[in-house]
Amino acid sequence: MSDTVPSLALRGVRRTFRQGRSELEILKGIDLTVRPGEVVALVGPSGAGKSTMLHIAGLLESPDSGTIEICGQDCSAMGDEQRTLMRRYNLGFVYQHHHLLPEFSALENVIVPQIIAGIPYKDAKDRAQEILNWMGLSDRLTHRPARLSGGEQQRVAIARALSTAPKVMLADEPTGNLDPHTAEEVFTILLRLARGAGLAALIATHNPALAARMDRTLRLTDGFLFPE
Repeated sequence: MSDTVPSLALRGVRRTFRQGRSELEILKGIDLTVRPGEVVALVGPSGAGKSTMLHIAGLLESPDSGTIEICGQDCSAMGDEQRTLMRRYNLGFVYQHHHLLPEFSALENVIVPQIIAGIPYKDAKDRAQEILNWMGLSDRLTHRPARLSGGEQQRVAIARALSTAPKVMLADEPTGNLDPHTAEEVFTILLRLARGAGLAALIATHNPALAARMDRTLRLTDGFLFPE
């Protein structure tokens, strides 16, 4: 894919929620492009619609109108199966809560999405070990989530998101549950890996210090995006 083609593009995206007889317009015509290798911060007050915007960008939710393009492909009219395949091969997700599989080890949690994507087990295991080693978790590979600290769990979640070599990473408050020191460590790792892999990354955060370390910052306010 040429670097001139955005990895992620939202065009005219609108989303309204209906509560009884009233309507709440959360997104009022969002336009956004994120190019390969670009890390973009998404900030805004709680309830502004950041998570909704990320869900739409990640094909987990459909807008009322507008288009979503991933790697140059218009995903707006895709059926469920096509959207699933697009998420599986091109998107990586990191959430505030790690959502690791509790019965699996750190290594297995990073292997599973690769197996689902059709990667042979040996290759998936080698890739999982490599990423977890980068994360400083070489001595935690066989530990289940309950035996990992919060920061370690989130590092496993980041490794899982990057294991399938996605083109786009979407992160929703990825350090929101961590203490400031651990948050700084985890974010530094996330940023280094995202830039090293040439990902397009859109990261929602309430932390202005973390936002300042990204390539640019967009603020979602009253349903519109504004550059900062």
